[in-house]
Amino acid sequence: ERENTESSPGQSGKLTTSSEEEDETGLLQEEPTDVEMSVPLNTDGVANMRHGITKSTQPETVIDDSDAEHLLTEETEASMVIAEVENVNLVQMLQTLPAWLLLYTTLIICGSGTLLTNNMSQMVESLDLPPLTANASLSFFSVAQSASRVLTGVISEMAISWNIPFFGRGIPRPAFLVSASIIAFFAHMLLAVATTEIPFVIGATLSGVAFGMIWPIMVLVVGECFGKAHVGANYMFFDGASSAFGTLLLSKYVAQSVYEKHIHHDSLGVEGDDASENDDSKEESDDLTCYGTACFQSSHTIVALLSLTCIFTSVALMYTTRHVYRRR
Repeated sequence: ERENTESSPGQSGKLTTSSEEEDETGLLQEEPTDVEMSVPLNTDGVANMRHGITKSTQPETVIDDSDAEHLLTEETEASMVIAEVENVNLVQMLQTLPAWLLLYTTLIICGSGTLLTNNMSQMVESLDLPPLTANASLSFFSVAQSASRVLTGVISEMAISWNIPFFGRGIPRPAFLVSASIIAFFAHMLLAVATTEIPFVIGATLSGVAFGMIWPIMVLVVGECFGKAHVGANYMFFDGASSAFGTLLLSKYVAQSVYEKHIHHDSLGVEGDDASENDDSKEESDDLTCYGTACFQSSHTIVALLSLTCIFTSVALMYTTRHVYRRR
């Protein structure tokens, strides 16, 4: 009995040990089975499913550090443009430098055009040109300014996407005001020295080109630089002010004062055969009509010099609005 009693604990302990070994053996045998069922191998023999990783069949897009930096820079610049181009009303707009630069440039170029159209007959008469020259010059001026309005709007829209070394990505719209100022300068310098029909008509045509260029550019610059919420009121200020003050300043005071100043001094200044041919007409209207190149020469010279200053104001407008056209 003692031996049985001593052997029973041993047997029971042995059974317990063997059962534990069987349990451990079973776990060891079942573990790879579970792994094989839950983690299938792919064609490369890599068990990605064990870690919840799936292999995509689509090619991955790799972005270099330089590309990522470039994209970040573009997004930053775009957000800066939107933040800086705010919708401003008329009072707020007049507190900015670009508004006054635009007003001065358009006022001078518009005034130079109205000076020509309002005094075309007197100019032709003072130079003793055929009367039909006035009608032809007005016709060329009208055609030139109409075509210039259309072409300037179309070309300025295409020029935004041009790659120019000086401007970078595209030409900003205020650059066309620089072109208009240059054309107006040469137009009135030519009119200041013109004594025959052809130079006079060419000068009038060039003046029409410059006159027509400012109107579409004015609308676009106002909307892009000062916002579109108040574009109607803002644009009408420039439209009305440039027409009214430009005509009053150049066509009325400058041209009229110069013309009246030379009525008595230069009405008898024509020499040679021209003097004998026009003696009768001069005697009848010496107090009202001016004859000679000096009647409008000073006016054209003043306008040409003012147009020259518009080149610098247009360049200044380009500089002050460069943030608007940086991403275009």
